[in-house]
Amino acid sequence: MNPRILFAAAALSLSLASAQIAGDPAAFKAALGLSGASDAFRYGGAEVRIETLADLLYKVHYEGALEDYATAGDVIGAAIGDAGIKGPFVDWMKQNGAGIAARNEPVSVGLGDGYTLTFRPGDALAFVVAPIEVPPTAFGEPRHVLGSGPVTIREYSDFECPACQALFNRALAQIKARYVETGRARFEYRHFPLFEIHKQAVPAAEASECAAAQGAFWTYHDALFEEDVGNYVGLAKQLDLDVGRFAECVANRTYRDVVEAHRAEADRLGLRGTPSVFVGPFLLPNPFDVGSYDRYLRMAAAQAER
Repeated sequence: MNPRILFAAAALSLSLASAQIAGDPAAFKAALGLSGASDAFRYGGAEVRIETLADLLYKVHYEGALEDYATAGDVIGAAIGDAGIKGPFVDWMKQNGAGIAARNEPVSVGLGDGYTLTFRPGDALAFVVAPIEVPPTAFGEPRHVLGSGPVTIREYSDFECPACQALFNRALAQIKARYVETGRARFEYRHFPLFEIHKQAVPAAEASECAAAQGAFWTYHDALFEEDVGNYVGLAKQLDLDVGRFAECVANRTYRDVVEAHRAEADRLGLRGTPSVFVGPFLLPNPFDVGSYDRYLRMAAAQAER
């Protein structure tokens, strides 16, 4: 089973702003009507245990009756801050539960845009809800970095992607001001050109690398999001780059291999679209929620100290 499969994808509409993973553990317990409970408790006949990281909800462990999908769905909904996940989860388990129970090894599936469910084999319904987390070795060498903080925020982006442009317009300045300029994090841009749907995604990425060769990646990055992609040489002229050198670089596709390597990395990570943002090892469920970066930075820093 593919670990990045999303179950009932069309039915999922996660309430990302209220997600409890990386939030206050008390809010998770309160969502189950168990305010004041310890970190290990019973809920509807099931055993539930939470792990914290930097005093934030990190993982939720569940073990209950094999076919009690409804109770499990309640716990998952509280963990990710979306009670509406219960119905899709129950439907998905009715189709896949028997197959999961028959496996001899753990089974992981993607849940929404920032979480995983890992099922443990056995005669009970047992799983862990956790954030999507990858080891530092999964990321390639940095190329375009702002700041020097201890935790890296990595954005996988596409210059022709409207959502990426929205992140640039709505959130990037705040992310820089709150976390990069204060020394809490460094920010790295990585290419994830969705060439299947964006014809200019690869040319724009290659053009930005040609600008980077003249020390102008970030000014060119900003210009690409502020202007329509396509006028690459014109933008280079506006930014006072060496136009002849730039045009030759673009025409020769000098940085094609670099862009392709970034795209291959995004594919290996199982990323589903742009913008995809990691804070340290954690994939953010909602990169537009500027406040969530603070919580994930805290978790990433704590994880690095383990």
